[in-house]
Amino acid sequence: MLNRGVEPDIDLMSRLAKGDERALAELYRRYSPSLYALLLRMLQSREEAEEILQDSFVQLYREAARYQLERGSVTAFLFTIGRHFALSRLRSRGARPQKVDDRDLHNPEQELGLWREDDPTDRILIRRALHRLEPTDRKLLEEAFFDGYSHSELAERHHLPLGTVKTRVRRALLKLREYLGGPQTTEEA
Repeated sequence: MLNRGVEPDIDLMSRLAKGDERALAELYRRYSPSLYALLLRMLQSREEAEEILQDSFVQLYREAARYQLERGSVTAFLFTIGRHFALSRLRSRGARPQKVDDRDLHNPEQELGLWREDDPTDRILIRRALHRLEPTDRKLLEEAFFDGYSHSELAERHHLPLGTVKTRVRRALLKLREYLGGPQTTEEA
């Protein structure tokens, strides 16, 4: 949700593309807590999550000129960068996330700060949207997104054909987009 008087993300990205470091600082202020929570969930290491968080914002700075609004929100762009770095790190060490302190990283009900604290509405909407998904589709989506499993790994883990896994993950993403009021697409897209 955009508050009045707050500069839209797209304007910040435009400034960032011109080298404005204050725009980067504002984006960092807005999104670093949520991105850090995602990275911590994926990597199970505070040090690695902090390192990847910094790398993600450096990459955002470098890639700002390539950002295209029609391909997704600034948040999605940033989280894609962070998730890519985290998955690369996980694959390089041959690991999967398990636990951080007393947090069960495989429990989607666990509060991990994945939503902006200044907007509890987002948390409610996302939780409701996830719970509207078919349980098997939700599980596949969570394992692909948070745990970094590839489609082929998911097919093997769940004893499903690869095409079925791809279809279910795609369907879950489209349903989430629909439930959250995002741009409508068809399954053929």
